[in-house]
Amino acid sequence: MKLLLVNTNQARMPDPVPPIGLSYLASAVREAGHACTVFDLTFRPAYEDELKAYLRDTRPELIGLSLRNVDNTAYPKTVSFIEGFQEVVRICREASPQTPIVLGGPAFSLFPEQLLEKLGADYGVPGEGEIAFLDLLQALQDGHPPTEKILHPKGGRQVNLNGLVPSWDLFETDRYFREGGSLNIQTKRGCRYKCSYCSYPLLEGSAVRQRDPVKVVDEMELCLEQHGIDYFFFVDNVFNYPRAHGIAICREIIKRRLDIRWTAYTSPGVVDAEMFAIYKEAGCDALDFGSDSMSQVGLSSMSKWFTVTKIKDATRWCCENEIQISHSLIFGPPGETRESVEETIANVHECAPDVVIAMIGVRIYPHTPLARRLVKKGWIKEKDIGLEPVFYIEDALREYLFERLQEEARKHHNWILPGFSKRMNHPMLFERLRAKGNKGPMWKMIA
Repeated sequence: MKLLLVNTNQARMPDPVPPIGLSYLASAVREAGHACTVFDLTFRPAYEDELKAYLRDTRPELIGLSLRNVDNTAYPKTVSFIEGFQEVVRICREASPQTPIVLGGPAFSLFPEQLLEKLGADYGVPGEGEIAFLDLLQALQDGHPPTEKILHPKGGRQVNLNGLVPSWDLFETDRYFREGGSLNIQTKRGCRYKCSYCSYPLLEGSAVRQRDPVKVVDEMELCLEQHGIDYFFFVDNVFNYPRAHGIAICREIIKRRLDIRWTAYTSPGVVDAEMFAIYKEAGCDALDFGSDSMSQVGLSSMSKWFTVTKIKDATRWCCENEIQISHSLIFGPPGETRESVEETIANVHECAPDVVIAMIGVRIYPHTPLARRLVKKGWIKEKDIGLEPVFYIEDALREYLFERLQEEARKHHNWILPGFSKRMNHPMLFERLRAKGNKGPMWKMIA
């Protein structure tokens, strides 16, 4: 079949995000013998005429839309992306009315029924697309369209991660690297942790499946040779678990003497001095810790299994190895108090990270432990957890948090509040920083 995959994400602040999932899916489609092209909206602020012309010229037999995020998850300045999705569907229907439209991506995986109905698409593939999407293509090619609209892999099959190969040739890869400072790469899928609010286990499963470290570094080396990419972002929800897997990737980088740098999301729970020393030797120069809180009250509320002491240890060892760090925090979860807020702020200053990314309120996603707890307590009805974003904030702390965290941001330039901050939505600033050749996460540049 001849298909068109559309990357619907237009958010470019703080950086344009290379669509790694769509890149892996495109490779699976091509490997199966289908003709595949990509229309990427990331660098097209006004795209209607171009997309219509592209559809009329290429006449695809199927259109796949990748939906990355439902909203920006930032409170109180929450931005929904649903209208943007609707606009893409409208344009596709007008230009190619008989072509089936299939939805996929993380946003669809969290809200499959709601988005299928809202957007009026023909089919949807939640979770990993490399199997169910190919099954759909085969069924359509054979003239046996499925009766169901939402498609899952038959028999619970899972993707062989060692077969993942990105199709970066279909994207403006050089531009992503130039304007975003890194290229995405995935080393595993799944998360064993049970953070109360987190949707990752729903998206990728609770069992951790790992790619062969040699395959991971093969991909990095290929990107370095073909595109000159020398800075990578490991998009795993937790790069440093299992510890041995991340270490094996580092040792493979060191063995090949690759002149690259990288960053990743990490947990303060799986840390030691030796690990960070190996990371540094392998090219790590920045890490984002999903700490969420620096008080035991906050950590317990969000079902974090590590302690404040662990967070301090991780921060110290990174400092010793000259690895810049960001701590991502969520204020106002169930049980939060003024005392726990002040404890977190005091511990942040003791740790002195390069950047603090502070969110107010916990975004509620369906089927998470927190959502079930709040429904049971009567705080919200299950039917109200949907496309319209809902944030939990301890009511007694709402105004206090607004004032207190903005006060910290005024006093300390390295405090970033996505729900308030203008700095994280300033394209001219980012363009100037990238024009100087700065690489890595934007928070590192702001620091």
